[in-house]
Amino acid sequence: MAIRAVSVLLPARRLRPYKPSPRSSALRRLSTLRNVPVLYPTVDVCPSPSCDCTPTPAGLDINYKLPLAGTKPPYAQHIVICTGRDDWSSRIEDEEGPNLAKELKTLLGPKGQFHNPNHPILITNASFLTTAPSREHLASAYLFPSFQHVPHIDLSPSVLSHFVRSAILANPPQSLQPPTKPTLTHPIILICGHGGRDQRCGILGPLLQAEFRRALERSSSQSDVASQVALVSHIGGHKFAGNVIVYLPPGFRVDGEVAPLAGQGVWYGRVEPRHVEGIVAETVGRGRVVKELVRGWTEWGIRGAGK
Repeated sequence: MAIRAVSVLLPARRLRPYKPSPRSSALRRLSTLRNVPVLYPTVDVCPSPSCDCTPTPAGLDINYKLPLAGTKPPYAQHIVICTGRDDWSSRIEDEEGPNLAKELKTLLGPKGQFHNPNHPILITNASFLTTAPSREHLASAYLFPSFQHVPHIDLSPSVLSHFVRSAILANPPQSLQPPTKPTLTHPIILICGHGGRDQRCGILGPLLQAEFRRALERSSSQSDVASQVALVSHIGGHKFAGNVIVYLPPGFRVDGEVAPLAGQGVWYGRVEPRHVEGIVAETVGRGRVVKELVRGWTEWGIRGAGK
């Protein structure tokens, strides 16, 4: 259907000019995977929206030539840090003040005491409001694939080291109560909006965030959709903006049955506002992967947990 053009006033944001960078050999190999087998129910094309959408801004230099399938970076866990902000320094570990991302990357990065090259951990900041008390050495975060919200994380070195050992590296987590039961029962949608790193996600991210919130409000009786949709820092692949991760909780059901995508995450790329309603309907509503937009998916093997 025809999309009505509307004027969009973007908030002032700190945007870093786009500078093309050479593709790594790994990404070159991944980007050639045109026929990656999809393990979950699929729909080939994203459905057209049933109502007017915000138009996609022109001139963003999105790469529409490379195939998307296989471009999701490999990771075993995802730590999403609640900051209450919607943009950050180009490197989130360079943010001033108490910085959970910096502390975790120090412990888990290549030179960290807990680094494991066979168990990569993705660490991002998010615009979710922190639930930690207003004390400098406390933070809060979401953990995937345990689908846990941790309201208070102490940044003191000895306490944080214990948290990493018991809540992140242990399988199952030992310091979370109860240790194996997910605390998240609704989908979580994360959108790269890191304007301090690249202007494409910095411009598209807020537009997609607003569109996802509207689509979720229309599709369900839930009123607190702000707790489900957040902007996040760099997740890789700015040239494929908008980049979106949809996490569906363990026990997620479709037609009364636990869906194959329950307890998993789907990565989408080249998402425009016109795709949002279709992603909500197909992935959040029916547990299906939209093949034309998919970059990859997780295979965490916890589909039936939390029933």
